[in-house]
Amino acid sequence: MSDTTIRDAMRAATARLNAAGVPDAARDVRLLMAQAIGVSAAGLIARERDILPAPVADHVDEMVAARAQRQPIAQILGRREFFGRAFKVTPDTLDPRPETETLLEEALSQDFNRILDLGTG
Repeated sequence: MSDTTIRDAMRAATARLNAAGVPDAARDVRLLMAQAIGVSAAGLIARERDILPAPVADHVDEMVAARAQRQPIAQILGRREFFGRAFKVTPDTLDPRPETETLLEEALSQDFNRILDLGTG
């Protein structure tokens, strides 16, 4: 894989996740590749013709294998954005669903004096 470009590696990883039935595989691959090479997901565009170093390719392969086994992307990356903040994520962390932010926004739009956080782990 020493002469594989980032773009080619991303295509192969996307095909692998698609074959595993992972929804939104291309998005996940962009996030994993960006993490592996240390750039933003948007920064991949400028680097897509670069050769992917073998150690980085191995790391990407490990992350893609974990995602193909349905490990949440936040656990693989070790972080999750939630309500405008970045949180550290481990396998012990509950990964909030996207609609949780919508519920939180609605709750915060209401007038209240007290709040009960019940059943959230």
